[in-house]
Amino acid sequence: MDYKVLYIEDLEGETRMLTLKRENFILTQIKPSDNVDIIINDIKETNPDLVILDYILTEGSELKYCNAPTIASTLRSLVATKDFKETPIILMSNKDNIVEMYRKDYTSHDLFDYAITKENATKNCTDKFIDKSISIIEAYKNIESNDYNLSKILNIEDELIHSKINFYLNSSNKSTYEYSRFIFEHLLRCSGLLIGEDILSARLGVSKDSYDWEKLKTLLIDYKYSGIFSNVYNRWWMVKIENWWSEVIEEKLSLRSYTANERVEIIKSKLNLDLSVVLSSEKNMSTYYWTICKETRLPLDPYDGLELLEEEFKPWQDKDYISIDGYLNNIEKYSKLVSELDRKEMREYC
Repeated sequence: MDYKVLYIEDLEGETRMLTLKRENFILTQIKPSDNVDIIINDIKETNPDLVILDYILTEGSELKYCNAPTIASTLRSLVATKDFKETPIILMSNKDNIVEMYRKDYTSHDLFDYAITKENATKNCTDKFIDKSISIIEAYKNIESNDYNLSKILNIEDELIHSKINFYLNSSNKSTYEYSRFIFEHLLRCSGLLIGEDILSARLGVSKDSYDWEKLKTLLIDYKYSGIFSNVYNRWWMVKIENWWSEVIEEKLSLRSYTANERVEIIKSKLNLDLSVVLSSEKNMSTYYWTICKETRLPLDPYDGLELLEEEFKPWQDKDYISIDGYLNNIEKYSKLVSELDRKEMREYC
């Protein structure tokens, strides 16, 4: 299947976007007009599967206010009037601060599916960017073809979906963009119902450097997430991992009840795999690992960590923690994100 991608950029001679090439990833670039209506009409006539907008579209022209948010807002508004099909929109900028602003606050800036710097898209992670772009296009198609049925979109049984999610995504809100963005931000890019490989390693107590780590993951294939975006994000359903622990490993007590070493010994004896215990910082006292440090990515028992207070969490999401080592690695950043009590305790290590 070919994916038709439209890139709008006013500095044609300086762009590196056209270096993004893959057999089925067909990227066309156009220069924007100084007239908003013409820009919108050009997009509608092209009928792309994905729109990529440079943040500043008309630099030096009389229409200085015509930037990516202006166009994205107009396109989203046209969807409501059925005058434009719902299409994913990616923001691109040369400036890190612009990209970070839109990445951190998707609620206030309710316009873009994704934001990335040109440097990352065209040089640092080209294949990853193309894969992610295609996954967003496919997510839109999946959501619409499944008529906004959440269990089909996530490819999971209804009873495993947290009831609160239905408050945000339900039959009264049939916005493809809202479904896609919400699942991407609040299920895939956080820990809770779904966990990534680092947290899977921490909760099983098994090092990813173990000889049989890949073999263990193969045995857990039935518990992997297989809904939208699963082609670019490796995630596992935590409730299914817990069921595996009790039904396959046949342990009566929960994973949380054992140290990392105990978990590894139990798994090794049951499955006859060559596994080693995951290692963490020497400053951590507990090996009842359940999360990872936000900074070092090493396993961590929340008991040993400092809770980060930078954002509110949904009922199904896990909180973020920083280890002592992680805090000391970047005191200026993390001192602003922890409680006053934790800051005082950290002064003993400074």
